[in-house]
Amino acid sequence: MLKEANTAYRKLVRKIVGPVAGEHYVTSRVKAARSLIRKLSKTPGVVREWESITDKVGVRVICSTKRDCKAARRALEAHGWASRVTEVKAGKVDRLFYAGTHITVDDGVSKDAVGGPILCEVQIRTRSQDAWSVVSHKLLYKGLIKPPRRITRVINRLTAVVEIFDDEVQRMFKKRESLPAYELARAVEYLDDQYEALLSEPGGAPTDLDIITILWNAYTDDEKPRFIELIESYLHEATDLGTQLRSHQPDSDSYIDSRDWLSTQPEVLAVLERATHRESLLVDAIRDTDLEDIVRKTCDSFNIVLTD
Repeated sequence: MLKEANTAYRKLVRKIVGPVAGEHYVTSRVKAARSLIRKLSKTPGVVREWESITDKVGVRVICSTKRDCKAARRALEAHGWASRVTEVKAGKVDRLFYAGTHITVDDGVSKDAVGGPILCEVQIRTRSQDAWSVVSHKLLYKGLIKPPRRITRVINRLTAVVEIFDDEVQRMFKKRESLPAYELARAVEYLDDQYEALLSEPGGAPTDLDIITILWNAYTDDEKPRFIELIESYLHEATDLGTQLRSHQPDSDSYIDSRDWLSTQPEVLAVLERATHRESLLVDAIRDTDLEDIVRKTCDSFNIVLTD
């Protein structure tokens, strides 16, 4: 019952935050029976009701930056939950491992044996907050150990390091985005991820931006901000693209380097997208460049004939 709810919540959270949270990962757990019993009888003489435990199932979203954490939070809050409560946990000396944002949600579907809702506590943290939570949990097991002043001072310093680290990571990401080549590098990174997904193995990792720099000229100023959207649309249309790409890999008997080399590079997805949707722009972009011959041969191998 709880395991099924755990699986359902994990899948749903992944679906919600996946498009917006940048580099992240999602984990989940079912609270152990021992922990549930402790919670129910925590106060002597008072037995808590089963329904009052809101974290029987827990999902954790671990993001690379504070900005991604905020994006994940906004997406989760905007989802149409049956009910939702958001709580931002402040770091305290004896509860450092609870830092981050907790959102208690009800999917309206998961029910216990008596038909009551199974709620889920979604925790959103940066990678550094999550790493510190593991360490601090060992240092101060749920407040059972009250640290002396000297240890408290060290813990406070470590807490500050975590906060400074997250702030500096966020600052560096912002600075990177202002670099002239950032837009191109982001495009190649996205193509690399999609290429790997199609072939279930990494492509030839680009060592420079030479290819995408030429292909970027095949996109209008209005299209460049929508580059990812355009590639996604093309991949949705090209249902057998993975099979076609595999037939042009070096281990294929028909492989010809001068024709198929570009098919081993993630940028081939941009070539094929342009050749399919904006052929004239692609032709203009590659004309009289070192890329022209192999782009034409690559397109031919995919049964796309570029005009002169």
